[in-house]
This record gives sequence, C-alpha cells and structure tokens, in this order.
Amino acid sequence: MSIQSDPSLLSHMLQHIAPSIRIMEICGDLPSAVKSITKNKPDIVFLDIELPVYSGIQLLDFFNPEEITFHIIFTTAYNNYALRAFEMSAVDYLMKPIHEEKLRLALEKAGEKDFSSKEIFPVLKNNFQYESQKKMVVPVANGFEVLSLHTICYLKAEGSYTRIFFASNTNMLVSKNLKHFEYVLTGINYFIRIHRSFIVNINFAKKVLRSDGGTLLLENNTEIPIAEDNMQLILDSLQKL
Repeated sequence: MSIQSDPSLLSHMLQHIAPSIRIMEICGDLPSAVKSITKNKPDIVFLDIELPVYSGIQLLDFFNPEEITFHIIFTTAYNNYALRAFEMSAVDYLMKPIHEEKLRLALEKAGEKDFSSKEIFPVLKNNFQYESQKKMVVPVANGFEVLSLHTICYLKAEGSYTRIFFASNTNMLVSKNLKHFEYVLTGINYFIRIHRSFIVNINFAKKVLRSDGGTLLLENNTEIPIAEDNMQLILDSLQKL
C-alpha cells in the first residue's frame, strides 16, 4: 500500500522491480489511508512524511499500538532533522527522488525484520515532538532495544562497534560505529564528541582536569580524555548547564 503526495513514480518502480507485490491501494491523504489500512490490512505501507493536512507521522494517532501490524517505509524529501530522527529510531526510509536499488534494499530489509512497526513508530513520533524525552533505538542480538537518552553517560568507540555506558553503571556493545551515533545525536546539545573515541553526555560532567592534556571527570569518577581542540567547546558547554 502507498500513501504518497505523488505516487505514480513509486508505483511504477514497484511494478518493475517487485512484480509479485500487489499494490492494494494508493492514497493521497491520511484519512483515506486509515480506512484502506483498516479494510485491506497490508503487510507494507509506503508512507510520505509530507502529506496534505496531516503529516505522515500522525498515522499513529489513528491506530492503537496493537493495530499497527504492518511494516512502514517512510519516503521524504531531504531534511537533516527528519533523517536524524529516522536513524535514531531505526526506521526505514527512502529519500526522494527514490532510486530503484534503494527501494529494492528497503523491501529486502522489510522481509528480514523480526519486529513490528508498533514497537518503533511511537519512538519516532516521540523523537519528532519532544526534545527533552528523546529516545534512541539500537540493534541487539535478538532485535532492537529502546534507550532513553538521558540515561546514557557516554559512548566509547571499540573498532567498528560502540560501547554505551549508562547512569546505572551498566553498559552494552552495539554494532554501529561512533560516527553513526555522532550523526544521530547531532542537535542533542548535551551530547558532545570530546575525543575521537568518546561522545559524552555533559549532564554527567563533574569536573574538567587540565592535567595530561585535558580530562573530563564524570559523576561516577570515570575520566574521559579531551582532545586539545575540544577543550574550549567543553568549557563553553558546561557554562550553559
């Protein structure tokens, strides 16, 4: 099923690369899409963020969480803020103009995933709406886990992986590199990459030590090295707390 402001190109591409997929209906606005989803119960919904009257994100308002049994692939024009929200929420999306190979990969991923949109979609909506309550979805061995950003003390690079340390003195290893997290956390002003191997939540900062080239002491007494070029950034950020 496709909910698009301009559906013709996507429909043509689907027919070309995945002829076995049956397009149940094409809707140009959210209210008619809700009726169609309720009636047809599709497996996959292509959902445009930019729709008349309602935003695609508002689809959740029309359904109870247990009713969202379909997989959602968002389509959107270029928007840094929206893309970071998608990445942070582990949501599949296609950038306009849509390319066939990207569409093919999105369909393959939709077939592989072992979780439903009802688990991820509320996180995405939250990340669009509430700056102070943002959450992040990260891959784990048996699926995905939702993390509240305010519980994260710091992130440490471990090769192509990242270890996330929490206020509860626990940690987890995630199969994403630190550059990925630097991107998705852009705009969250209390997360700062203070060193090539560390991103820190400065809300947990206790003291700046100028010895050994500069070190940030956290509330749990963990010492994080500060890159020389980032010392002034840290001092300025701490003054704003």
